Amino acid sequence: MREPWDEGETPDEQEARREAYRRLADAARRVGLSLESLGGMLRQVTHNEVETRRFLAEKVYGVPDEYLDDFLRTRMEDDREGGNG
Repeated sequence: MREPWDEGETPDEQEARREAYRRLADAARRVGLSLESLGGMLRQVTHNEVETRRFLAEKVYGVPDEYLDDFLRTRMEDDREGGNG
């Protein structure tokens, strides 16, 4: 199976993703699911993630997608420091 790493991922993140995919593939084999079917499901999950990020960035928070992670991280830190989280 092709390894869809994000270019910005660290080696540790790549290894964690590789391990997660390996475990998914092993589980799929155990229940008789083909790797092609698993790949289709994973593509749908990826599509859903992209659409969710787009919705959050555009409609909920009003920030460009490339800033969404930083925006949410800062917001969560502010909430923790303020005692709201």
